[in-house]
Amino acid sequence: MDLTYRREGRKTFPQMVEAVERAVRSHGFDVVRRHDLQAALQAKGFRIQPLVILDVAMPGGFYDVCKMHIYADGDVVWVSAVRPVSIWNEDDEVGEGEIGDLDRSVAQLIDAACAL
Repeated sequence: MDLTYRREGRKTFPQMVEAVERAVRSHGFDVVRRHDLQAALQAKGFRIQPLVILDVAMPGGFYDVCKMHIYADGDVVWVSAVRPVSIWNEDDEVGEGEIGDLDRSVAQLIDAACAL
């Protein structure tokens, strides 16, 4: 099993970030935090390619679902996430079926954001 789910985007970096945020909301999740690592590091004098990490949670922020990564690698923009099935287990107060549903939803929302 792959620990991450990753797709190539066909949009500019800013458009891809917006598309992912829209897809997160349209799939019933919330973005509870947005980390612009490029801006944070640039403020300290470091230059990196664009990189934004979104903390995605169930509505109301009760359970963190995953962290979405939107990043540029040269001219290509990628969207990835650590798959919920690779980090959650039954001890996390979420049933196995729910974990599988979350995993499928994360893949679907990445696919939706990356679609043309």
